[in-house]
Amino acid sequence: MMQPEMPGKAVPEEAAKGIHNGPPGPLLKIVKDQRVAFVLVGGANTAFSTGLFIAVAWLYPGLPSPVVLSIAFVVSLVAVFFVYRKLVFRVEGHFWLDLGRFTLVNLTMFFTNMVLLLVAHEVIGYPKIPAQLVITCLTVIINYFGHRYFSFRRSPKLVSPKKATEESTP
Repeated sequence: MMQPEMPGKAVPEEAAKGIHNGPPGPLLKIVKDQRVAFVLVGGANTAFSTGLFIAVAWLYPGLPSPVVLSIAFVVSLVAVFFVYRKLVFRVEGHFWLDLGRFTLVNLTMFFTNMVLLLVAHEVIGYPKIPAQLVITCLTVIINYFGHRYFSFRRSPKLVSPKKATEESTP
């Protein structure tokens, strides 16, 4: 589907939404759908981050929840940024802008997670690991929309309707 930008020129609908403008990532050779690839990578990262949270909480039971969460957050943030950038979105340029936006989206998720975990564990007294599992399910939504529409956003490039149609054909 095309969205006209100027008379005689159009951009692919995904580019008009600012999703990305790079070639499909290598994961898409297997999965074929960027949304599915995003969910798979995000799910793997969520599992990794949650596993790291559990491991740190078990290894250092005296650490406050925010410290445990911070350790898991920083390690998984760096790892998943490169995975999304190379395997899913395959964007070029704007490395620092992408990293900044990516970090901003993740910090939004992180601070939401932090507040909810503090309330659930320190205030209400709910065990920190089950609380974190529930909170993770809630914060994934913020993460998904933030990365989809902000982190790897690119300005649409004007292309001819013929070229846009050719690029959007599988």
